[in-house]
Amino acid sequence: MESTKRLLLTGGELFENPGCWKIDGCVEGESDHWSVVRKPDASWWYVAAVDIFPRTGGIVRIDLGDQITDAKVIDQCEEYFSQLQQKLEQVMKEGDRVRVIKNGTTGVIKDFGSLPGVPKTINVAYDGGGGCNHMPEELEKIEGSESRFPAV
Repeated sequence: MESTKRLLLTGGELFENPGCWKIDGCVEGESDHWSVVRKPDASWWYVAAVDIFPRTGGIVRIDLGDQITDAKVIDQCEEYFSQLQQKLEQVMKEGDRVRVIKNGTTGVIKDFGSLPGVPKTINVAYDGGGGCNHMPEELEKIEGSESRFPAV
């Protein structure tokens, strides 16, 4: 049985370089990966190296490699950039209305936290009282509805 491998994209705007976006990609189950940077002038560059918490200060230093000039590669990078922006728009934030997928309970995101060995939990205040921590994949965002409760 042959399984379909997904392209996994991550990234975002660089905190220390507003207007610059870094995108990382890999194919699910494979060890190869790639990274590119989009500068504010819409030029694309391969990433040569990344230094987390460099000795020179700051959070991250990204060394750029060659500029991407192949039109097909640029078009693909722009498509990945568009997908990433759409993905980031769907990210849940404090005050968002959500529904627990398993049982349909609705509520509002109060805050975010983590537990040892668990990357991220979301604290949801249920409509009508009570609440619980959930993993992001257990929730779905309710689009177009305003919160009845302010984020705490």
